[in-house]
Amino acid sequence: MKQKVFGCLAMIACVLAACRQESQPMEVKSITVQKEQVYYRIKGLEKPFTVMFMADTHFTLEDERGKPYYDYSRRMGGEAVEPENYGKSNGREKSLVSSLKKGQQEKVSLVILGGDILNFPSLASVEYLKKLLDDARLPWVYTAGNHDWHYEGEAGSSMEQRKRWTESHLMPLYQGNHPLYHAQVIHGINFVTIDNSVFEITPEQLSFFQGEVAKGLPIVLAMHIPIYVEGHNIDYGCGNPTWNADHDIYYEIERREPWPAEGFTETTYRFRDCVLHSPSVIGIYAGHTHEKAIDFLSDKIQYVTDAHYAGSDVMIHFLPSLGE
Repeated sequence: MKQKVFGCLAMIACVLAACRQESQPMEVKSITVQKEQVYYRIKGLEKPFTVMFMADTHFTLEDERGKPYYDYSRRMGGEAVEPENYGKSNGREKSLVSSLKKGQQEKVSLVILGGDILNFPSLASVEYLKKLLDDARLPWVYTAGNHDWHYEGEAGSSMEQRKRWTESHLMPLYQGNHPLYHAQVIHGINFVTIDNSVFEITPEQLSFFQGEVAKGLPIVLAMHIPIYVEGHNIDYGCGNPTWNADHDIYYEIERREPWPAEGFTETTYRFRDCVLHSPSVIGIYAGHTHEKAIDFLSDKIQYVTDAHYAGSDVMIHFLPSLGE
């Protein structure tokens, strides 16, 4: 029987052992949230800087290359995938342009694209997005959402579809980084992206994340699917102990395989516990639900942003603690 009860002493002991770390050189003294602004006051931080996070733009642009996939893209693409509208977007690039302009004005040190930036992996959409990001001349990192690689009704599991479309269409968005995980340090803060767009975490991803925790740096974790926190509904699906085939109400609409009856793998539960119990993690940033929610979790926050297509992004400010 799979692990379903969090807080089990044996599991916590395992997680803490896996997440053991040296004392952190920096210490978060306070976290303040004001509208779409997050402020970290950090003891030991030498230089202030800002990072932008966005998710769920659901941008679509199509051309002749997408014609063979019309039956798979028409629900999410709408009029933009009709042959007579090739070259005309669904208009949601306006949110991207606006956010990138704000990022330039704020001189952000990193733009994090947290998934579902695209409605599906059309080459026209990928190429437009890549050019827009390159032209902005801002550092950026991308991790996929469940729609970025999903053609509705196409045969194959989520794992198979993600692998196929990542390798054939989405790779330019990773700028040479590993598509399933990435980490980069900015002024002593470790920014980690994990692709949980299939809701599950692979053993390779868990091992990578444990390695990042072991470095002892403060971690800002960005994913598409929020980590399950008690009290939230099934949309907070990564590690949700109640998530199984009985609760998967969208599989028919999205024309995909239903979720397994047995729920998540043990690896995903271990990842969830590692994230929530590691003092290295100071923030989890996600999207997917299209509804803003903030959980204060003892020594960290989980910030789930509104949909970017509605104009929402998050500015995350890192400031030296007062008196330093």
